[in-house]
Amino acid sequence: MEWLWSTTVLLVPAVVVLTAGFFYLYGLVLGLLSKTSVRNKVVLLSDALTGLGKECASLFHRGGARLVLCGRDWDQLEELSEELSRNSDPALTFPVKLVLLDFGDMDSLSEAVDEVLECYGCLDVLILNSSIKVKAPAHTVSLEMDKLLMDNNYFGPVTLTKGINYKGHCGRSCH
Repeated sequence: MEWLWSTTVLLVPAVVVLTAGFFYLYGLVLGLLSKTSVRNKVVLLSDALTGLGKECASLFHRGGARLVLCGRDWDQLEELSEELSRNSDPALTFPVKLVLLDFGDMDSLSEAVDEVLECYGCLDVLILNSSIKVKAPAHTVSLEMDKLLMDNNYFGPVTLTKGINYKGHCGRSCH
């Protein structure tokens, strides 16, 4: 009986230590994987010029993603690209690609899709961050504004996604 008690007293701490060690290693591996999950991934941000877009661009850039940043204003895109370059290690990051993209101009979307795909051939991650909002009663909004809302919030993103999926389907991993 005493032998069983001694074995139990010694075995319980060993199981606790081994379990704690397992969970520590598991957390460590997950942490390392989460830091490298975007490395070499091709990421497109449809509106990198807003607050959320800039933050996403910064995080993806520091994580080593190959960024394609889109926006309506070329000068602001260049400023963002320079800011990202200044705040990163060039040995760990890729140069940022810039594309003018305005979902309100549906006629230019085909050119934008071609330009996006020229950057890397296909995408791993597509973040559709752009939208417009109107704070007015629905009956006071003009038909022209309704069309602009639908183009920016629905038809533009869908057209971009379908164009990239159709033209950019390369049938291989895009790393």
